[in-house]
Amino acid sequence: MEISITSLPLWVNLAFAVSFPVAPYLIGRAAKTGYLKAGASNASAQQLQRAIWIFYGAYFLVVGGISLTGFFAENTLPPRILIFTALPLLVFYFGYVLRSNWFQKVLTHIPLASMVFIHVFRFIGIFFLISLMYDALPATFAIAGGVGDILAASLGLWVVYALNKQKTYAIRLTYIWNVIGVLDILNVLATAVITTRLALATGGIGVAEFGTFPFCWIPAFAPATIIFLHVMVFKKLAMIRSLNQPISQLAQV
Repeated sequence: MEISITSLPLWVNLAFAVSFPVAPYLIGRAAKTGYLKAGASNASAQQLQRAIWIFYGAYFLVVGGISLTGFFAENTLPPRILIFTALPLLVFYFGYVLRSNWFQKVLTHIPLASMVFIHVFRFIGIFFLISLMYDALPATFAIAGGVGDILAASLGLWVVYALNKQKTYAIRLTYIWNVIGVLDILNVLATAVITTRLALATGGIGVAEFGTFPFCWIPAFAPATIIFLHVMVFKKLAMIRSLNQPISQLAQV
C-alpha cells in the first residue's frame, strides 16, 4: 500500500508538523486560565489542560493514521475528510463540550482577550500559500484560505491589544473581527467545495493535497474548531453585555 504523504518538500512538512501543535497548546492554556479564574485548584486546572492536550493528540494521531492510507486524498463531494473528521468534531464541540459543567465555568470566567488570542494559530494559513508556490493547490482556494486566515490572525492581535489596553473601541472591534473571522472560514469551506466540483469536472488538482499527511490536520481540525471558537466569542460578548462588565475584566491573555 502506498503511503499518502504530501508532495511538498520535507522542510515544509517538518515546519508544519512543528507549528501546528500551537493550536491545541493555546486552547489548553486558555481553558486552564478560565478554570483557575472560576475558582478551581491549580491541580484541577492543570488536569483539564492535560486532558485537552491528550484529546487533541489522540485525535491528530487517528486522523493522521487514516490519511496515510490515502482515504482522504481524493477529490470527492462531499469531501471525505470533512464528513469523517470535521463534522464529528463539530458535533463533539456543541454536543458535549458546550454542555459540560467545566466548560461553562471556563466560558464564564475566561478573559475575552484569552479567547481571541487563540486565533493566532491561524497564521498557519501561510501553508496554503506555500502549497500554492509548489502548485499543490489551486490559486483560488490557496489565496482564500491563506490570506483569509492570516488576516483573521493579524486582526485578532489588534483586538487583543485593544482589550489589554482597555481601549474604548475594544468591544466594537471584537464584534467586527468575530464577524470577519466567521465569514473567512465559511468562505474557505465554500471555496473548497467549488474547487472540488471543478476538479471533478475538469480533472484538475482540487484540494486533495489537504487530505494527505500531515496537511490533513488542517481540514480535520480548523473548520470545526474555528466555528466553535467564534460562536463562543459571540456568547462571551453576550455575557459581557448582560453583566455590563468593565473592559478591565476582559483583558489578560
